[in-house]
Amino acid sequence: MQDIKNALIKRLSLFLPELPVYDESVEQGMQQPCFFVLLMESSQVREVNRRYKRFHPFDVHYFPDRAAAAPREDCELMAERLYSEIEYIRGAEGGYRGTGMRHEIVDGVLHFFVQYNFHILREREPEIKMQTMTERSGIK
Repeated sequence: MQDIKNALIKRLSLFLPELPVYDESVEQGMQQPCFFVLLMESSQVREVNRRYKRFHPFDVHYFPDRAAAAPREDCELMAERLYSEIEYIRGAEGGYRGTGMRHEIVDGVLHFFVQYNFHILREREPEIKMQTMTERSGIK
């Protein structure tokens, strides 16, 4: 989970290096324009045998420049760019593809939603092997 979040933050930092990317709530001193990455409620479903699928939805906030003449237009342009820029990200454990991408603008802030899903394979639990058996035989 942390690998995906770090990969998304890194991708946003490389995409627009002049904009800060925050991943925790910042009470004071937040520079705008900036990105804020929020991991929403993750989930997991069991598939076949030891195979599971995990879902990691993110809400990438984009806070436009407060002094911009048209902040809504700035948000719309940023949304168009994010659709292609964060579809594929690469983390330390592999590559991830974003799905379910959509966006909305609420109170002058862009909310870009993307979900990164992947499969995991649980380790097989050690099987209990038969212990020693003593056999007695005889004729009655």
